[in-house]
Amino acid sequence: MNILERNAPQKITSLISFLAALVFLPLLLFAAYQSVTLITRAVGTPANIVVDTKAVLEPIKTDFYHAFAQGGEESEDMIAPVLTEVKGLRPKFIRIDHLYDYYSVVQGSGGGMSFDFSRLDAAVNTILASGAKPVLALSYMPASIAQGGSVINPPNDWNDWATVVEKTIQHYSGKGEKNLGGVYYEVWNEPDLASFGSWKLSGDKNYLTLYKYAADGAKRVQNANWFYFGGPATTGLYKNWIMALASSGSRVDFFSWHSYLPDPKRYATDQENFITWMLPYPWHTLKPTLITEFGFTGDKSTLYNSTYAAAYTAAVIRQLISGGASYIFSFELKDGPGQTNGWGLVGHQNAGKKLKPRYHVYAFIDQMAGSRLQVTGEGTWVTGFASVKDKIIRLLLVNFDRSGSHVETVPIKFTNLDPGNYTVRQHFLFGTDTKTQQTIPDGVFEQKLYMSTQTVAILELTKTE
Repeated sequence: MNILERNAPQKITSLISFLAALVFLPLLLFAAYQSVTLITRAVGTPANIVVDTKAVLEPIKTDFYHAFAQGGEESEDMIAPVLTEVKGLRPKFIRIDHLYDYYSVVQGSGGGMSFDFSRLDAAVNTILASGAKPVLALSYMPASIAQGGSVINPPNDWNDWATVVEKTIQHYSGKGEKNLGGVYYEVWNEPDLASFGSWKLSGDKNYLTLYKYAADGAKRVQNANWFYFGGPATTGLYKNWIMALASSGSRVDFFSWHSYLPDPKRYATDQENFITWMLPYPWHTLKPTLITEFGFTGDKSTLYNSTYAAAYTAAVIRQLISGGASYIFSFELKDGPGQTNGWGLVGHQNAGKKLKPRYHVYAFIDQMAGSRLQVTGEGTWVTGFASVKDKIIRLLLVNFDRSGSHVETVPIKFTNLDPGNYTVRQHFLFGTDTKTQQTIPDGVFEQKLYMSTQTVAILELTKTE
């Protein structure tokens, strides 16, 4: 056997090994990545909740989350067919956009411009009939004054845009017209998004120019009730947009943005950032902040039909229950036609107006009205807050897990209770509602609460005479 014959099997083995590595290495890397991901997801802090029933903090505001936004699913009064269902949400504010491209408000331009608010009036009247006040996103550019007739373009003449805004505010806030007080007027909707114009902070499509002329129009309004005027209604909380508007010199009564954040704890971080950014502008620090759309994703998702959305909403409310935004607007009220994965709290009327799980969160959390109590021991997944009202102590807990799998048995301790007999109520959203009698001789009550994934619960202690 010559040397070539001796080396042939060795070469073949090496070649096979090399080919196997090419085939299996990506699979091994993928498996390793999956393992790391699972381990990372599993790492976190379990909750160990302690409620000090004598450490009373500020009053809890329960109206800030009773705000809702309706997207542009149909070019008509979208809320009217589900008005009864919307009333059940006890809304404080309802936001709509597409005022000028859906409701045919403006015809002509310049000296020949005319206005017909009848179709928009119908939508606003429905909002009022629900018990809410309107938030009107001044959008989009009326085609008759827009460059190239495109509703996401600047106007041919900026003075026409100022007139459109003036006439809109005069119509709804003017004491001689609709005579509405406390209406919020928001300049545009998601101006940074390509679909709505891809506006910038400089150049030909400068949002600050759009805002300035809108503010000029608002300044010309006469004999009107107080109204709020602001923006920028961007797709997220962006420092450069907020700072540019804060330093613009234009009228700014409120700041607004949208939040589609998978992690509820990001909402608290955003609030802290906003406060920090406003320190150089002390005259802005006490102005309202509005998250005029929020959700866990800006994409349509079947998760909006599930308890995932309900638990997420409760977890966000918990993050903003103290020192949060003035109002947060759940997006959206109603699904569009033919949708099975829409953002809506209520299904479209053609699909039976189904109430989705998220619809029921708001009334459930309303039970927490009262003065906030000190709570320690929140975890990675289970968070909550406590309150006292009329001597009834309540603790709300939410187990929200982005991966949808985490379960937890939560140790709970109430301290500094008045000794005596108590009725203990354990109430799960979409679950059991039970009551037991407990004698608490030493002022401390302890219990463990099993929380399956994406659950919201209230534990209630009432002292019996």
